[in-house]
Amino acid sequence: MFGYVQASIEQLNQQEKDRYKAVYCGLCHALGQRHGFSARMGLTYDMTFLALLLSSLYEPEESTDKSRCIVHPLKEHCFVSNECINYAADMTVALVYFKCIDDWNDDKKIAAKGYSALLSNAYKKVKINWPVQCAAIEKELKELSVIEAENNLSADAAANCFGRLMEALFVYKADFWSDYLKKLGYGLGRYIYLADASADLEKDIEKGSYNPLVNLISSPEDFKSRLQLLLGEASECFEMLPLVQDENILKNIMYSGIWTKYNRKIKKEKPDDN
Repeated sequence: MFGYVQASIEQLNQQEKDRYKAVYCGLCHALGQRHGFSARMGLTYDMTFLALLLSSLYEPEESTDKSRCIVHPLKEHCFVSNECINYAADMTVALVYFKCIDDWNDDKKIAAKGYSALLSNAYKKVKINWPVQCAAIEKELKELSVIEAENNLSADAAANCFGRLMEALFVYKADFWSDYLKKLGYGLGRYIYLADASADLEKDIEKGSYNPLVNLISSPEDFKSRLQLLLGEASECFEMLPLVQDENILKNIMYSGIWTKYNRKIKKEKPDDN
């Protein structure tokens, strides 16, 4: 379910590509520095968007550095550090930890169980620092598990859980902008859940896996207008935020890149790792 909120790289100029990569690498660096090397495996484009969004809104003090990593051991690359990227790293740990637990409970994936064990101590630290967000993640994923176990085919019931989860993650501070961030996160969460359900419809039918759209649509194309409506609602809140830094990258993600993984999946192209 990760990787939907990403950029259309080919539509960015070189400076914007470098900035996007620097924040992505900054998130990876923050994961390693704050939670250990294993946490870096949870890196996602979705939380890179959150880091960019919050950094643009709150304009924290930033630092830029260069480093090598296992993926690129021979060449130094730039990465950005700030408090919003650190927050996105903490939220990454929380999301990935519970995704692994969910994968183990649903499909008994040994790798997922092992990775959740590796992240257990990191999640405990995140929960201490961000109790409201972590409580929301636990509550909504527990409710979503009940919906799936009962084979509740209400698309709204399932999507609303993930919407409320993302709503909580997007609120970094309780301030004037928190209501706009909540609505943006809620809309994006509902889109992510339903886009994933739509794109996985055929596979889930074959496997007999839960999918709330199984009796609602016959193909992903049937549902695209609903997804566009959800993004329209999220976009209204996005446009209310006074974003200047990285504005073009953020708009690229919201209005173009967000369809990249969905279109790739329904065309059965090779999926992204994130």
